[in-house]
Amino acid sequence: MSYKPWPHIPAIDMTLRIAEPTAEMLYPAKLELTYGSFAGEYELLLVKKNDGQLGIGRNKYPLVEEPFGLGPWMMYLNGVLERQQTDTDEESLMLKRLWLDNFGIFMRGLYDNEFYTNTKVFLRDFLYREDMVLARVDDTPWMHPHTQRMIDTDTIYYGVYDPIKSEQKVLSLAIQDEERYDRDTVTIVHNGKMLADRLPLEQAMALASITLDSGENYLAFFADNYGDLPPNTANFIIGTAGDRGQQYGFDFSDPSNAYSTVMVARFQYLPKIPQSPVRSIPPTDDEPSDTTDSNALTPARKMPVHTKGRRNQRIGQLKVGTEQVILELRDEQVEDGDIISLEVNGAVIADGMEVSRQGRRFGVSLKRGRNRIVFRAENLGRIPPNTAVLLVYADGEQRKFHLSTDFERNNVLDIIFEQNR
Repeated sequence: MSYKPWPHIPAIDMTLRIAEPTAEMLYPAKLELTYGSFAGEYELLLVKKNDGQLGIGRNKYPLVEEPFGLGPWMMYLNGVLERQQTDTDEESLMLKRLWLDNFGIFMRGLYDNEFYTNTKVFLRDFLYREDMVLARVDDTPWMHPHTQRMIDTDTIYYGVYDPIKSEQKVLSLAIQDEERYDRDTVTIVHNGKMLADRLPLEQAMALASITLDSGENYLAFFADNYGDLPPNTANFIIGTAGDRGQQYGFDFSDPSNAYSTVMVARFQYLPKIPQSPVRSIPPTDDEPSDTTDSNALTPARKMPVHTKGRRNQRIGQLKVGTEQVILELRDEQVEDGDIISLEVNGAVIADGMEVSRQGRRFGVSLKRGRNRIVFRAENLGRIPPNTAVLLVYADGEQRKFHLSTDFERNNVLDIIFEQNR
């Protein structure tokens, strides 16, 4: 496209070169922008949202910027490119921005070098508010050695997270929102298939699992809007290998994703190869069983494992200003043999602990930001469901939370550690 509102000034020329896609979803691209003495080239990632739209990755990495840099102004292009087609079959891409009116970067950097102020003002206003329609010139894909690097992820973050290996076909999914009632909506696409289409977060939270395809899986999370309190603050938490596996967060609130319109999780599903069964031969009368321990007082107890189909149910969120907190688990009702396990940020703190009236305490060191505490029922006790009381001691205060878990749901508590709180 070429933008020239007045005949006496140079035109702003913009060219977008798009590479062949990976998984029919991820399109590496290069944006070229020229105006007078200014020339800029930027690598960015486009992600297919639906048949008519490409989401624009937040980070536009500058390959060339002369004689000054545009800094955060390139974020004015965040949004989607929407396919347009005329009656004469001419094809174009129209930019639909997610506005950044409240972001506070409108004037930043304008007067760093006053010699270029007029050029900067014109470029800034073009990026910020002018209509952008890119006409299709040809069908030749952009070819460059960097295209695969942009998908595989290296030191430059274009919006695709590092690959995660999973031996589990079904992953758990939990969605959180810092400001749940500000009307954030999201879209989720898995390997080109729509899982959620412009759902309000309170509805998207009902999603509990994702079933992977064999091999590479790309999960794209789109912010459809910035809600009433910009930006979109959805946090997608995916668990691998059942509830004993790792959990990974993909958070629009993270600084690297702030005001993003899309981020991509990459999972590699590598199913376990089943082992040939080994036939057990019972011992003869004069041959002792090698499973018997003469020093054992009681045989080892093997806990039943129930891991499939569980969802994470959040019981609350707590903000603290101290790195060290104490968690206390106890039974305030009848001791009925409830057994629970406790994980903090994916690490098992207590495995198969019986909940008693006396209670048990755990000292926990928090990391900065969000810490996820997961409580998992290992049985249902004599009186289902599995229940307990959690006391959290932090900042000289005590907070109480009630747990109720079973073989279909875990309880989750998020503790936000803010050091300067």
